[in-house]
Amino acid sequence: MNSILFVAVVTLAFAIGSLIGVGQQEAFQLIDNAAGIFYAIAYLVLFAIPICGLRRLNLRPPLWLKIAAAAGALTTLLYIVLTIFPIVEVESRFAFAAKIIVVTVAANLIGALIFLAGERKRLRIAKL
Repeated sequence: MNSILFVAVVTLAFAIGSLIGVGQQEAFQLIDNAAGIFYAIAYLVLFAIPICGLRRLNLRPPLWLKIAAAAGALTTLLYIVLTIFPIVEVESRFAFAAKIIVVTVAANLIGALIFLAGERKRLRIAKL
């Protein structure tokens, strides 16, 4: 329930914030690019699993899988970097990039804080 509420609040805040002082095309591009970055971050985590996430299980993924995961991670990183730059005519390229960066970093930090609060609560309950 917390994650659904969090996504709804972030989406609403970004939708309202993206409309301030911009045209329709730029507002759509801001929302679309930020959503793409959120998806890309999740994909980066998925690509990291074969590269460094299986050490606890003592499983060694094959080299071809590590190479494919590294290629996917690099492509995804390139997508994130290129998504920060607008592909439509905007009033300020700097403001466009700053909006996307601030929103994605802030949303991920808030999400991490919510996760950590839940973990602390879970550990407290487990100790009882």
